[in-house]
Parts: sequence; structure tokens; C-alpha cells
Amino acid sequence: MDNEGKSNPFSCGIMKNTAIKRRCIFVVALVILFAIAFKYMENDKSAYSYVCAERTNAKSEKGNLIAYLNTVNNENLRIEKPTAITVDGLYVAALKSKKDALEALKIMLDKYKRGSISAYFKNDIRLIEIDTPTTNLKTIEEAVEELEGESRSVTYVVKDNDTLWSISREFNVTLNDIYNLNPDISERIYPGELLKIRESKPLLTVVAEKKSVYFEDIPYETVTQKDDKMFINDSKVLVRGKAGSKIVTAILKYYNGEIVNKNVINESVVCEPVNEVIAVGDKPLPATYATGKFNYPIRGHITITSRYGQRWGRLHAGIDIAASIGDPIYAADGGTVIFSGWESGYGYLVKIDHGNGYVTYYGHASKLIVKKGDKVYKGQEIALAGMTGNTTGPHVHFEVRKNGVPVNPQKYLK
Repeated sequence: MDNEGKSNPFSCGIMKNTAIKRRCIFVVALVILFAIAFKYMENDKSAYSYVCAERTNAKSEKGNLIAYLNTVNNENLRIEKPTAITVDGLYVAALKSKKDALEALKIMLDKYKRGSISAYFKNDIRLIEIDTPTTNLKTIEEAVEELEGESRSVTYVVKDNDTLWSISREFNVTLNDIYNLNPDISERIYPGELLKIRESKPLLTVVAEKKSVYFEDIPYETVTQKDDKMFINDSKVLVRGKAGSKIVTAILKYYNGEIVNKNVINESVVCEPVNEVIAVGDKPLPATYATGKFNYPIRGHITITSRYGQRWGRLHAGIDIAASIGDPIYAADGGTVIFSGWESGYGYLVKIDHGNGYVTYYGHASKLIVKKGDKVYKGQEIALAGMTGNTTGPHVHFEVRKNGVPVNPQKYLK
């Protein structure tokens, strides 16, 4: 009874511990739930912030909602439209997509840009999305062909009665164009002959700039010195000229692979050129000096009674010039008399060596005025005309021999 109304300490302690444990478990569970909820809210907030940021950036960059929506659309879901390539405002080809159009242009650019520091198109090129039937679309290869040539090569087969002029009119090209494309052609053409009329010219011009380092010759100059011990038409090389060399660094500009401009940025001389020195005669020519040109040996009216060539079964080695007995015979050019006397067939004959490989003969004279060893000038009287030797009448037999061989005098006379 003493314990009546009092709680059992042992029993009470147990109950208290159980309650505390339950409360602790409840608090821990709440903390876990709050942690999970907070984490979820953080993630959701980050995603929301990202979307908002994306929207803000898109609006600031694009300036309107439609552009923004186009930007955030899945690219895989976008339907590409056919794209046309225009060059300098002219339609060239349409391809199924902008990507294909860009690839065709890239192929053209890559063709010429190898090793370049820069490469670009000289033309105004534009890509335009269009609506066109698929049957009109070109493949990349076909588009490249269209871009490569604004005109195709044309080869023509010559027909009867064709002339270069008529062909040039038919194809609207110049004669120079035809000659340039056909360097071996002659003015006369024949049926069946093949002529190039036009070459393919690129529609696009690819400009490429390349840095090049190369050797280049430095030309030498020619310096003359007067020498009063030499005749005025003589000259002699005293010092042989020699080209120098230099290393050149330049930016070369190409149009479709052909150099159109060279901008030299540096030159370094490796070897200086050596000037050529030539001594030029200053001494007046003597009157007896050969000029290399021949005058007729008879003055006044010239009548040739027998020409150079075959006559009576043998070579007539000169020409016969009509003359009267006693008419003066003149030296055709300056030189030295190497013969003056009688020679079978020629009668009285004078031979003059002109010192340049030429010797002239003057035959059938009635009187000789010069003798062997005499120096004679051009136009000097050397004999008188007659009819000695084998002749049927008075005349002068005149010969020109070059290096000992008779040649036609009329080719040298004036």
C-alpha cells in the first residue's frame, strides 16, 4: 500500500526512453525529408535559372521571340530548304541544302589554296534558300562543274570553203584568239583539220596569296670604252659580263593558279653582277675598207645581157653587164687587189678580196689600171671595159664569190 499512488520508477524510465527514441526518430525523418525537398528545390531552381538565362541571352542576341524559338529548336528537327548559289548576281546552281552548297564552294577554294597564307573568292557569292522542284537540284559534283566553267572548250572540224575569218565570225572570236589557241596553225586551213575555238574559263575566280622565297638573277650592265686604235665599226669584249643573284621574298597573288601580281617584301644580294666592258673603235675607216655592200661596176643605165645560172650546159658563174669598149669599170667595194692579169676565158681580169669572205671578179677588160697588192676604195676605177677572152661583144663579166663559192651577184648589188 506504501507504494500506492506512486509510479514505478523502473517502469517510468522505460516509458520515457521509448518516447525520446520515438521523438528522435521523428526529428531525423523530418530532417531527411527537408533535406530531400531542399535538394530538389535547388535542382529545380538551377534548371529554372538556366532556362531563364538562356531565354534572356537569346532575346538579347536575336531581339525577338521568333528568333529565340528558332535557336532553341532541335537542329535535327529542322527541315533544310534547297539553296541556290549565285555568282556576281547570276544564278549558277541549286543544291538540296546549304551544307551541300558550302561544300561545293569549299571544293573550288581548296583547288587553289594549297600553301596559301590566304585564299578567297574575288566574286560576289551568295547562298539563297529557294523553293524549287527536286528535279532541278544539282549534286555537289554537278555544281562544281557549273562553277568551274562559264564556257566549255570548243573544238571545230574545218569544212570545205572555211576560212579562219569565217570561223571567227561564226563563233564570235577574234583571229588572234584562234592563233593563240592553235600556235602551229598556218593561214591556209584544210577540210578535216581540228581547230580549238574556245577554252573553258572558270566562272569563279579564286584569289590566293602565297609567300615565296626564290633566287633571281641580277642582270649585268654593258659599259663601252672608245679605242682610237680600232676602226669605228670594230669592237672587242674586254671583260665578260656575269649576272649576279639575289634571294627574293615576295607575296605572290594568284588568280586561279596564275600569278597576277608580285609584291616584293625583301631582297638579299648573294652575288653582285659583273659589268661587261666592250672596247669600241674610234679610228676612222680607210677609204679602202669594205662596207659589205656592193655597187654595180658600171655607171649609168644597167643592162644585163646574161644572168647567173646554167648556160650552154655549164654554170655561168656571174652576170654580163652591157658596156662600150673603154667604159670605166669601178670596184664594187673596198678591198685589196689579189689578181690583175690575163686568165683563160676571162681575158684581162681583176680580182678584189674584200677581207670579209667575199671576192669580186671583173672580166673581159680592155685595159687594167690596178695591179696586184693595190688597196682600192669603193667606186675606184680599176679597168676599162672591152671584149677580151671568150666573148661575142663588149661587156663586163662580174662575179661575187663567198668563201670561194660563186653566188648570184644580183642578190648583193644595189
